[in-house]
Amino acid sequence: MSAPGELGSYDPAFVARHAPWIEGLLRRWFRARIHGLDAVPDAPALFVGNHSGAAMIPDTLVWVGAYHTAGRRTPMLTLAHDQMFEAYPALVASFLARMGGLRAGRARALEALASGHALTVYPGGDYDACRPFSRRHTIELAGRTGYVELARDAGVPIVPVVSVGAHEALVVLWDGRWLARRLPFARARRLTVFPLTLSVPWGLFLGPLPGYVPLPTKIELRVLDAIDPTDGRVDEVDRRVRASLQEALDAMAKARRFPWIG
Repeated sequence: MSAPGELGSYDPAFVARHAPWIEGLLRRWFRARIHGLDAVPDAPALFVGNHSGAAMIPDTLVWVGAYHTAGRRTPMLTLAHDQMFEAYPALVASFLARMGGLRAGRARALEALASGHALTVYPGGDYDACRPFSRRHTIELAGRTGYVELARDAGVPIVPVVSVGAHEALVVLWDGRWLARRLPFARARRLTVFPLTLSVPWGLFLGPLPGYVPLPTKIELRVLDAIDPTDGRVDEVDRRVRASLQEALDAMAKARRFPWIG
C-alpha cells in the first residue's frame, strides 16, 4: 500500500464499500441534489470546481460521494492540500486517501490522468474555501491558471462543476489573508488564509478549524458543459471557465430563498 496521498493509495474496493453510506448520509443531512452527472462521458477529464466550507469542504464530500455511487466506470481522484495528509489524524488521512484524495502536485496529477483517472481540482484552494460569508456566491480561483495547462498537457477536457450552499455550513467572518502572510505557523504550512469563523461547536474561532459540525444547509451541484483547454490562450480559457461557473452559481443562488433553507 502506497503512502496516503500517493497515486497507489486509491482503493476501488474500499470506495465501493464506503461510498454508498457516505453518499446517503450527506444527501440526507444536506438535502443534496446533483445535476448533469449522467451526461458526463466515462473518460478521463479534469473537473474544476468552487470550494466552500473551510476545513470540512462539504461540497467536495457531496461531489465525491455522488460520483462514486453513480455507476461511473472512470475512477476519480481529487487533488488535496498537503495539510490533509500531514495535519489530519492518520486514520482520517488514510481514509480520505483510499477514497481518492491525492496529494497536490503537477507530476501526480498528470500521472493520474494518463493512467485513466478523472481528476477533480479546486484551483482556489483554502483561499476559496475560506472566503467571507458575504462572498459565498462568488467564484474565487485566486488567479490560478495552472489547471488549464494541466488539462492541455494531459489532453483532457475541462468540466466545470459548480456548487451552492456549502459555504453556509458555517460562517466565515474574515479570511485572514493579511494575518496568514505574517504568521510563521501559517507560512510553514503553506496556508494562504487564517480565518475567523463562527461554527458548531467552537463558536468564534481564529485559525484553521479542527473540524466542526456543519449546519444542515442545502447543497446543490451542477455539472456544466465541457470546455476545450486548447481553444485559446491559457488566460482566455480560464476566463471562460470562471464565467461558466459564476453564471451558473448566480442562477442557483438566485433560486435559494434563505441561508439554511435552500
